[in-house]
Amino acid sequence: MLEQKINTLRDKKAIKLLTGFFDGNIYPAVYAVLALVCSFVGFELIFFTVTAAIIVVTTLFCRDTKSTFVPLVLAVYAVSQRHTPQPPYNSDYLYSTAFLVTVGCLLAVVLAVMIFRLIAYKGTGNVFRTRTKARWGLFALGATLLLNGVFYEDYTIKNLFGGIALALSFVWFYIYFYNTLEWKEDTAGYAARLLVLAGAVILLQLAEVYIFDGAVDGGSINKGALVLGWGMSNNIGGMLATFMPASFYLAYKSRCGIAYYIFGFAVFAGVILTLSRTSVLVASAVFLICIILLSIKGRHVRFIRIFNIALVAVLAVLAAVFADELARIFRYYLDRGLDDSGRFEIWENGVRNFLRAPVFGVGFYTPIAPDWSYNIENWLFPDMYHNTIIQLLASCGGFGVLAYLFHIVQGCFLVFKRPTAERIFYFFVILVLSGISMGDNHLFHVFPALVYSALIALCEKDSEFCEGKETCVSGEKNDKVVKPEGENETSL
Repeated sequence: MLEQKINTLRDKKAIKLLTGFFDGNIYPAVYAVLALVCSFVGFELIFFTVTAAIIVVTTLFCRDTKSTFVPLVLAVYAVSQRHTPQPPYNSDYLYSTAFLVTVGCLLAVVLAVMIFRLIAYKGTGNVFRTRTKARWGLFALGATLLLNGVFYEDYTIKNLFGGIALALSFVWFYIYFYNTLEWKEDTAGYAARLLVLAGAVILLQLAEVYIFDGAVDGGSINKGALVLGWGMSNNIGGMLATFMPASFYLAYKSRCGIAYYIFGFAVFAGVILTLSRTSVLVASAVFLICIILLSIKGRHVRFIRIFNIALVAVLAVLAAVFADELARIFRYYLDRGLDDSGRFEIWENGVRNFLRAPVFGVGFYTPIAPDWSYNIENWLFPDMYHNTIIQLLASCGGFGVLAYLFHIVQGCFLVFKRPTAERIFYFFVILVLSGISMGDNHLFHVFPALVYSALIALCEKDSEFCEGKETCVSGEKNDKVVKPEGENETSL
């Protein structure tokens, strides 16, 4: 009955115009521009209020929930430099009572509306009733995050609330999108274009730092100056690297693939300019795989081969002519080399904490060492171990690692059983994020984990569409595999 009333409202002209805009391809670009502007001017409360209003409207009236993916990916990049708690800005704005209360209320409203949608609407799937491929591994991981440090002597209420936040970040949007997303032929393209937009926003923010904030000092890049409102150099490099595969997927699929291919190189260059060694290492491996694959198969093979050869020649000349200048600009890489930046000591302490509580770990809020922790400035997250496996060992114990490995096995089965270009694209994004998280902490930050869980839901939808097990839009069984225009297969 309630759904019928909402369907009646959907037929109103004003609502149709509104939902048509949010279902279209202009909305993500408009939202990206708003996020970028906010990151420069610092109107976070206004931006997050508008974001909450958008989610409420689209959740209630849009038949397809893909519009929710837009703020999920982009909202965090609206945080401005002037309000970041990180040095050298050290703002307390994000700690203020007004900000916390407002954002808390907005989150409560958004979560309530999403739960309402799951309960009141007839969805496109049911993750609890369908034999999905990644469900139990992801749920097991969420359960161990929730139980972090549960039997440890210094367990506190922080562990419970932190565990709930982390568990939901890995599980919630997997459930939500699987149950509500309408699978269409261009859903993967929509997601990829959104990640490209996110990469463009970050590149423009990084350019602002280089041009106006003194990132180059004495002819060398100053890593300490690479700070944005939402993160420092390693965060910037990690997210750029994570979004990079989207450009190469669109280079494979799109008529405008040449532009996307060139943009992929720009994103990779941005990763290098962040001086994040772990991000550069992982991104380089995936970057090489992507350009090799696209040099073999795709819509623009001839151009890609010529472009690659020409670029290598140009870079070789530049390296020979400007060797001293390049060495000075990127002196950080030469000075640090393979130095572990204290990570080995952190990992050793993580193993020691695991041995203190080998079943469910010591929890996320126990100091890295009894007399030391590096006291991260961001209040939202505790200190982390800069390695996913060590993190799970120390914080969630042996059960945490086993759950994560179970999740990885199920995820690989989901991707590589009858793989498509779409699932390989999602896999590369998840692979980069997971790979970088072996040296930097990204996966246990809430926002990257939200994207991670949403992409697993997209993998499930793509797999079921291609196998003809579930309905996508019309409600009828469809055995057709989505194929790129001009190609005979979807697999790379």
